[in-house]
Amino acid sequence: MKQLEITEHTKPLLTENNFGKLLPKDLQKVSKTFFTPIRIAQIATQWLTEDGPKKIFDIGAGIGKFCISGAHYSDSFFYGIEYRESLVDIGNELIKHFEIKNVVLEKGDILDVNFKLYNAFYMYNPFFENLVAPKRLNNEVRLADNLYDTYKNYTEQQLDNAPISTRLVTYHGNNFEVPSSYEKVNQTDDGLLKLWIKF
Repeated sequence: MKQLEITEHTKPLLTENNFGKLLPKDLQKVSKTFFTPIRIAQIATQWLTEDGPKKIFDIGAGIGKFCISGAHYSDSFFYGIEYRESLVDIGNELIKHFEIKNVVLEKGDILDVNFKLYNAFYMYNPFFENLVAPKRLNNEVRLADNLYDTYKNYTEQQLDNAPISTRLVTYHGNNFEVPSSYEKVNQTDDGLLKLWIKF
């Protein structure tokens, strides 16, 4: 298992630079492609919690960067699921290192998740890897075209069954997982980060 480069008796501030330096070299190289920037996590968390603290579920959490950043800047509780065990191990080391208490990061499959346990959601284009082989993070898990449709359809169905006023933030992606029952109510100037609310 890859180990983080953490020095004992230090607790660096949660900044993009300090976070990145803790990652193994191979993940540092792809961090901008696969992991949410801290500033984006701050905006997303603000949008998701405008009407009060939430139980926020990150679909495809990677190393938990969104969860760690969001939890650092809010009183909400963050849950992340990721199907690569190596990323979950690294993420949990980061959670301990930054002493974040309101985060749970676990290995799992989205098809086993009960969305009713949460009342806000975040997605950073979680299933796209299944469609584009050259842009995959690694070969640790099985990825295939048909899995994209399976995961997308399940997520869309679960989100559609969520209560009225449920909030969802998406970053990048084509947003095909977002049901028609959700309306886009805000976005960043570049259009990459979007806030959706179920009506």
